[in-house]
Amino acid sequence: MKQSLTTAAAILLALPALAQDDSGRAETMAADRQPTDLFADDTITGEEGHEVYGAVCAGCHMPDGQGAVGAGNYPALAGNPNLEFASYPIYIIVNGQGNMPPLGPVMSDEQVVAVTEYIQTSFGNDYEPDATIEAVQTARPADPDATTGEH
Repeated sequence: MKQSLTTAAAILLALPALAQDDSGRAETMAADRQPTDLFADDTITGEEGHEVYGAVCAGCHMPDGQGAVGAGNYPALAGNPNLEFASYPIYIIVNGQGNMPPLGPVMSDEQVVAVTEYIQTSFGNDYEPDATIEAVQTARPADPDATTGEH
């Protein structure tokens, strides 16, 4: 899954780098740059919960946390009682479930805590933020390349 996400992202990011020459052929503007170079570091940037949410989660769960239905079913985070205790969202964020890929391999413990606390206290949610580094470490599989999600 991680490789297919990386490959798909590389293709999407490479599209703007293509230009039409006079013959109508597409040519790479930066011929010395390989698409895989774009993803040499496959971690997610940002440390604040709203930054991580905006970069990773909002595309499916929507910027307002209302969720979406389309190519998959992405549950609303707004008013979601499953967010009351951090152990559930931490486990899902790290390991994935259903349409959500496991993000544990690309997120630091601190990022998981930050985004968990963000969703517990945003979108009208008023849960007591209770995420900890220890809870994230407990949710991580013993084998860093393994996940317990469906992906």
